[in-house]
Amino acid sequence: MAGKLIEPKVITDFNNKPVAMLPTGFYFDDNRWEAIWAEYDIKGESLTMQDLKRLFPDDESLTAVSVRRTGSQLGKDFKK
Repeated sequence: MAGKLIEPKVITDFNNKPVAMLPTGFYFDDNRWEAIWAEYDIKGESLTMQDLKRLFPDDESLTAVSVRRTGSQLGKDFKK
């Protein structure tokens, strides 16, 4: 079942501990599944976004889109 994720996905181990949290748009296939589990087995803890970027450097979904501030919003608008 290869393809891009249409929503974020959390992979958990058999104890329900998180292995990795994959963002929307992440290309997911059997090879990547195996690579994620192999890295998790080596690391022994949840994979961070940095780990995923190192494993899959060409995946655009792992790159944060910069936010451009327009100045039209004020701090008081968020305090309620």
